Amino acid sequence: MADLNYDDVRKILAILDASTLDEVHIEIGDFKLDVRRRGASAPLRDPVLETSPAQPKPAPVPVKAPPSVALAPGQFALTSPMLGTFYRAPAPDAPPFIQVGSVVSADDTLCIIEVMKLMNTIKAEKPGRVVAVVAENGTLVEFGQTLIVFDPL
Repeated sequence: MADLNYDDVRKILAILDASTLDEVHIEIGDFKLDVRRRGASAPLRDPVLETSPAQPKPAPVPVKAPPSVALAPGQFALTSPMLGTFYRAPAPDAPPFIQVGSVVSADDTLCIIEVMKLMNTIKAEKPGRVVAVVAENGTLVEFGQTLIVFDPL
């Protein structure tokens, strides 16, 4: 059986993002991946609910959109490349990677996003000075959510 890792899933999502598909369903052994674009009209089918008419369908859970962040002219933001838990430091008792006012270079570590017990180090793409750390430490962040705001150097 083939095992999928985080990079495999990330590549699948990149392919979906570049395609015109609205949804995809992948099953490999016990691993199942269902992805649907936000604008897709029909929800993915749940075979358990379809074969068990006696079970009531669960009520939809409202999804709270991440807060929008207004950037001043010239500022740029680091957005979350994935859904996961945001951490500002490598360990609970360690100092944060960055603070407001920190100057970062390209490839400096900015934060960690945990996905299914896998710690993903997020690095700076370009140099800048930290203006705001928008995401709260230890909270769930969504793909595309603004994490950190920078002034260019």
